[in-house]
Amino acid sequence: MLHEARNRFSQLPRGTRRLIVAALLFIDANFLGTLNSIGSLNIIDKLFGGGLPNDLVWLLQLVESIAAGFLVVKILFDDAPSGVPRTIAILLSPFFMVAVTFFSLDILLQGLGEDASFTLDLVSISTGTLTWSSTYLAIAIGLTLTYKVQRYGNFAQSELFMIGMYLSMIMIWSDYFFPMANLSTTKDGVLTWSVFLFTLVAAFVLTGVAGIIIDRLVYRGFRKTKATPQVMMIASLGVALILRALTYLRFGAGRNMFEPEGDWRMPNLRWEIPTTKMRFNLGERSLEDGRTYTHFTCEETVDAETGESVLSRIVSDSSKPALEIYDTATDCITQATTNYAYYKGAVPAVIFSAVLLLLLLLNKTRLGRRMRAVADNPELAASSGINVERVHLTSAFLSAGLSGMGGAIFALTLRFNPETAFTLLLPSFAIIVLGTIGSVPGAIVGSLVVGFVRALSSPVLIGIGMPLGRSNYSALDGVMPYIFLVAILMIMPEGIGDAYEKWKIERLRKRKTENSEKSPTIEAALAIMPTGIFGLHHWYRHRSHRMQSFSAIAIASYVFHRFSGFVERNSFADGGCADSCASSGVYENNLAVLTGRNDGTLLLEDSPLTEDDLLNQMSAPSEMSPFEAEQWLSGAVQDMHESWLNMMNFEIELVNFIVNLGDLIWPAGIILLWIYSIYEGIGVLYDRDTESGPLNDAMVSLQKIQSSISESIASAKLTFTTKWSEFDRRHNTVINKINKQLNEKLTRLYSASSDVQNSLLSVFTRGSTERNRKLEMYGRESSLGSWIAFSVFLTILLIFLIWLPIAESDDFRWKKVLQVSNVLITLSIFVLMAFSLNLHTGYTGMVNFGVIFFVAIGTITVGILTAPKELHGYGWGILPATLLGITLAALFGWALAYPTARLRTDYFAIVTISLGEIVRVLLAGEPLLRVGAVGSAIGISSYPLPLEDWWFCGSEKSGPDTPWISPDACRDDLSLVDAPANHVADLLNLGEPAPYIFLLMIISLLCVAIVWKLLSNFISSPWGRVLKAIREDEEVAQHHGHDILTHKAASLALGAAIAGLAGAIWAWKLTGFEPTFMSPARSTFLVWAAFIIGGTSNNKGMVVGAFIIVLMEFVFNVLVAGQGSPDLPLYTTATRIDDLFSWMFTSQWEAARIFIIVTIIGFAIRSERLFDIGASGATIFIFSAIALGERSIEESFFGGVVSADMLYVKLLLIGCLMLFSLKFNAKGLLPEVPVRPERPSGGETSE
Repeated sequence: MLHEARNRFSQLPRGTRRLIVAALLFIDANFLGTLNSIGSLNIIDKLFGGGLPNDLVWLLQLVESIAAGFLVVKILFDDAPSGVPRTIAILLSPFFMVAVTFFSLDILLQGLGEDASFTLDLVSISTGTLTWSSTYLAIAIGLTLTYKVQRYGNFAQSELFMIGMYLSMIMIWSDYFFPMANLSTTKDGVLTWSVFLFTLVAAFVLTGVAGIIIDRLVYRGFRKTKATPQVMMIASLGVALILRALTYLRFGAGRNMFEPEGDWRMPNLRWEIPTTKMRFNLGERSLEDGRTYTHFTCEETVDAETGESVLSRIVSDSSKPALEIYDTATDCITQATTNYAYYKGAVPAVIFSAVLLLLLLLNKTRLGRRMRAVADNPELAASSGINVERVHLTSAFLSAGLSGMGGAIFALTLRFNPETAFTLLLPSFAIIVLGTIGSVPGAIVGSLVVGFVRALSSPVLIGIGMPLGRSNYSALDGVMPYIFLVAILMIMPEGIGDAYEKWKIERLRKRKTENSEKSPTIEAALAIMPTGIFGLHHWYRHRSHRMQSFSAIAIASYVFHRFSGFVERNSFADGGCADSCASSGVYENNLAVLTGRNDGTLLLEDSPLTEDDLLNQMSAPSEMSPFEAEQWLSGAVQDMHESWLNMMNFEIELVNFIVNLGDLIWPAGIILLWIYSIYEGIGVLYDRDTESGPLNDAMVSLQKIQSSISESIASAKLTFTTKWSEFDRRHNTVINKINKQLNEKLTRLYSASSDVQNSLLSVFTRGSTERNRKLEMYGRESSLGSWIAFSVFLTILLIFLIWLPIAESDDFRWKKVLQVSNVLITLSIFVLMAFSLNLHTGYTGMVNFGVIFFVAIGTITVGILTAPKELHGYGWGILPATLLGITLAALFGWALAYPTARLRTDYFAIVTISLGEIVRVLLAGEPLLRVGAVGSAIGISSYPLPLEDWWFCGSEKSGPDTPWISPDACRDDLSLVDAPANHVADLLNLGEPAPYIFLLMIISLLCVAIVWKLLSNFISSPWGRVLKAIREDEEVAQHHGHDILTHKAASLALGAAIAGLAGAIWAWKLTGFEPTFMSPARSTFLVWAAFIIGGTSNNKGMVVGAFIIVLMEFVFNVLVAGQGSPDLPLYTTATRIDDLFSWMFTSQWEAARIFIIVTIIGFAIRSERLFDIGASGATIFIFSAIALGERSIEESFFGGVVSADMLYVKLLLIGCLMLFSLKFNAKGLLPEVPVRPERPSGGETSE
């Protein structure tokens, strides 16, 4: 019977089967589970004897219910028949998911006997959506443009956004803008626009130039060597670390805020927008006897005394309504409003305008067509005469400039530091994946969706947090974009943009089959009527590109007109009168508010600046006499007033120009557009080709003039190019002769050293000709050469470890053992993480940026399960908990393979790093992930450590019923002579019991050795060869009969298990941890650095790379300590580093001269690399010398004393190592050693 039912079920259509599964999941989660506690998860809990936390059960049931809703949406996309109902259903699917989520929460709260209320302000959610979506879009559009043209994901895009933020501060710190931006008496309610607009333009241009510099120094070289997009993406990670480190070093970790002028952030400068609110009451809504509920909605009642109709709020005594919709305040009369500050509204206005302009540039200009051609096929574009390299530079400029301008406007909204931009990067990646990587329209839609999810989730999480015992859930709104991303990619693996492109193709196919005959009369009517302004007559003829041009001009004219009107009311433009002016009743315009006069003049004495404003920023040179100082002060104050007057005159001229232009464009532009559309309509009526009329003749004349000018320019350019080519040819001849002579000398030197090299090789090959041949031919890529190089590198690193200094003291030996043990434990953790990454990425070809996700599973599992029950843990043994943590990590790895099977490489990378961020945020907000002496504290602590009791107590035991309450008490008891810690102390002459970390070091090194051996066996087995085949070409591997999905799942599972083991060791090393240990900059990025530096697909390289990264960490820790006292190690080195950075920040002209010399040398010897480095460095330092003066140093460094934070010097060095390794040693220090079978001895033929 069961078999028959299964057969009938399998014969149903796929969509029907999925719908049944979704319904069963929904019923099981809600009606059986949370309401009645008889669902599948409740049964599993009972099978475990009720050992699962009740909170965990209902959380999983909530996830199950929402997953059922997503499954229904997937059915719409995959199985619903095409048509209007399907399209409408897909458009309404976000609201369906909101309804499913609210219903699931309602059922959950009813099952728990709790109630929750929250209010959704529709305008607040709308404005929040615009603010968040535009913020993310500022980075996402740069990512999209870079990927569209250059095909790689740029992890440094958020750092370009960061550059824009700090450029805004540089502008207001400059001597030119400082008098305007830092007035002490500017709270007059009138905005100044010159600083604001100039900063946006400067941020766009200067960040764009920074993008070009980075492109020429880094990515251009990769393009020349035809590096893969994955290599360029990893290189961008190094660029991101360098830019972030430089920003920290130059501007410090303090928080700044961009204020073009004090009025911009005045709380009363805002829009008050009428709104409608929706109040949801979820869960238990019935009221107890004697309780009442006052509704937010109102009803009309009759006053008992006067008999008049009045509005009052409804009062219920039985239950609360599930939903209330209202638009009035509590008095039932006043319209409810929501405030939206001007400075917040500027963010979406600027960013969306810039993105729409970019969209027009891509679709309507010759440059845009070139960029799209390069994006589609660079080789074909080059063969068509397009300068591909110039297009790449243009793309770099635009993507960097847009993000920089977004950063500048975002800096107006909050206090930021260099880390702020990185927090926006991953949601921006979520946007471009959701919108399809490379699709600009998809990025716009994706940003709106993600912004809506972020804005909606915040009030909901706040409302349900307290009833569910999760007050910190308000912090989880930042993780919602990641959860939504992972879910949506299960539905649309290629994103929204891909679905949109498929829809456009289908629409064009249908249009082919339609009747192409269109009525000229209707077309002419559409052109002559006002609809012609929007180009609807072109839309009627399927000329959508022309319709877009008409609509863009009309809408842009209106938007600019409204903008100019806003500027007029809130500026010093002629006739402008803001609220402060209108409410005064005395002043006629905003300028009169400032001057106190209605004559429209601005005089020097109107300056609000005082002598104190000057002295707060600068003082007279110390070598001046009192009389000279007084004269200097008088002149400086006069200069300050004159600077203010000049700036104000420029401000007035600028805003008047904007206002006049807006007044001109709105009527004139629209009228001319309508006249032209009428002209086109008349031409249609008379069957006249409008392309050959007077307007077209005028256009042809303009084109002739343009052609003649272009020919003149081309002729002059040709003359210059001819002369330059002759000089270049002669220069090249001279350089080639010099290079030839140098090469001959180098060849003789190499031949002289070859005998010595062969004699050294014979020592390692033991006289074997075959080994000698392979070692000489393949070097580090031979088996013997790889081991030799590994031995050399490891010896050098061990010597460095032994050298690693510590302060002299009586217990020097004990501290040295502690230091070495700490280094080797950290090394073991990073080696295991690198092994995991190498298996996933190096051997299998899956670019995994989520290793920390699997590490966290091991860390959290061990910490929670082994902690005592009285401290909110489960009291498990250490070994079972560790094995379960490793197993769970492996299961998550195996399970991850199946939903991500259809994802592209870059999508997979972004999904995995998103999983890590989800766990990190949950660790901060989920009470189930809190263990320790203080259960409400964030993090996990107070769990036992492996063999710690045996290490300090020996054969004795510590505990409440023994003389030793803890292992620490055993350590202090000298009578426990059989304790291993004492034996090791006697052996090493430490003077006190050896630290526990010494034992943990031995355990961790044993784990590394075992994992290394197992991995070596696996990789050398047939399964390892299958993984390499999948890495090289999945289709070929599948053609040979290999199950790609199963092998990928096995690789993910094994690598995840190794990462889980690393997480367990990390938990023991930390003895307690918080979410910060999962920060990508402290984990993922460092492991990737080790992976790149060491060498991919070589586990020996992972050891060397991890050793380098870990040693750098500890060396810079010593340098940080050395900065504090001349008695500490490396004090001299730290001082020299400080002096170097101080010189760079205070002697920019000297640094610029050095780089100019490098530029000249690069040009002289025809070294493009030297020339680019010199020119870029000179540009940067010249700008720094002009724009970054003493004020920026005083604002950035405490007391104006420049010092280098060694933490960021280390970050800078890691980024440089990653880049240098990729550019000059792409295979790493220890490259992969391919399998080279021995040549058969027989079968040779002779001629």
